[in-house]
Amino acid sequence: MEEQTLISLDERIGTDVSGSSSFEDVLEAAGLGFKVETDNMFTREGNPVKNNYIIRRDDTKHILGTCKSRYSPVQNEDMFRPFHDTVKKYGGEYETAGVIGGGQKCWISAKLPGEYALNKRPDDKMEKRVVCLISHDGTKRNSYLAIAKRVFCNNMLSLLTREGNSQGHSISHTKNWEANLEIIEHSFDLSIAAHNDFEQVANKLDDMVISAKEVKIFTEMLLPDRAPEFDLRGNLIEKRESSRIDNRRDQILDLFIEGAGNKGQTRWDAFNAVTEYVDHHNNIKRLEGPKSTHAAERRFMSSIVDGSGTRLKQQALNLLTDTKVKFVTQS
Repeated sequence: MEEQTLISLDERIGTDVSGSSSFEDVLEAAGLGFKVETDNMFTREGNPVKNNYIIRRDDTKHILGTCKSRYSPVQNEDMFRPFHDTVKKYGGEYETAGVIGGGQKCWISAKLPGEYALNKRPDDKMEKRVVCLISHDGTKRNSYLAIAKRVFCNNMLSLLTREGNSQGHSISHTKNWEANLEIIEHSFDLSIAAHNDFEQVANKLDDMVISAKEVKIFTEMLLPDRAPEFDLRGNLIEKRESSRIDNRRDQILDLFIEGAGNKGQTRWDAFNAVTEYVDHHNNIKRLEGPKSTHAAERRFMSSIVDGSGTRLKQQALNLLTDTKVKFVTQS
């Protein structure tokens, strides 16, 4: 089988900042030097909307979202500076950075030293990465995220461990946001250390043999059939959803065997079939069509934060690491 080359989501939408020599260079190269402000919101008739404001860039005046009076913008430089200190503390190197939706989301990623490989697959390596994500649209907190990137697949795997899910290293846009910064930085250190836990999980999955027949049942548990719906007369409503679910299951099964770096042998292959499907194959035409940048941006956000992509990966990991779950047909 020919070696596959898959373009990672951050490469599709980001700017290469690996050659930047300073923190200021990173901000300039990625277009992150702008500031954010709030302003009054008005009705069409010109009347002020009480307790509602717009969030906008101070340079272009581009509107990024809306907020309430408690909202206080946290500027890019203020959020990225502690992240920069952490990157330098661990000897990391910047990789990519970008602006999504004109500034609604901003992010920087860096690679940390110390990649690791699976015990039985020395070529199947994971790279340690950290991401700082800022949301200026009024819907999300700012986050420091620890992730792992599989070299074969060039995809970002959320750090799917108990520590990674409960670390809570996020900052709200409020006036006292700096008071939480020290706690957040400490929890960020813990999340980076949790990479060791993920390495153990990966090796555990690779020790658990699974057949293609069992993977087929796994996909049915991961993507169950939708409950039938009926009209007012009691007639079954025919939908195309069942065929789409079948196609998704088939793609994951194919990737279990033929996915980048996969051997079709263990639960590790099954897990990576799901991650590769989510990040590279689901609605692939959207990633290659005229609106590919917007689609890649949405996929990137869903992949690294609490989106549908992250939830599906988490559900897959829960099923595959639970030794009590048996992928057998129900008699």
